[in-house]
Amino acid sequence: MLASPAHRISPTGETDDVFERLARCDRLLTAKELADILAISPKTLYNYVTRGMIPYFKIESNVRFRAREVAEWLRQHSGRPRVLSTQRASGAARK
Repeated sequence: MLASPAHRISPTGETDDVFERLARCDRLLTAKELADILAISPKTLYNYVTRGMIPYFKIESNVRFRAREVAEWLRQHSGRPRVLSTQRASGAARK
């Protein structure tokens, strides 16, 4: 019995931009999958959950993460500017 379907997220090192990798993901991630993307241990990620530091969902005893929410959380904590869409960004530059 499979716990979850195979995911199609490139492993760490194939692309350097974690924001792009998270943006491509349309499903909920397990702690191991997200830890692999962020290049941290699952134990550290669970510590963040316990301390309420990262957005997550609890489904019974399972913890899951929505990739886009995690990307936004990272932007808020990294000082990287937030861009809602390329159309909006390019439209704002023309004004």
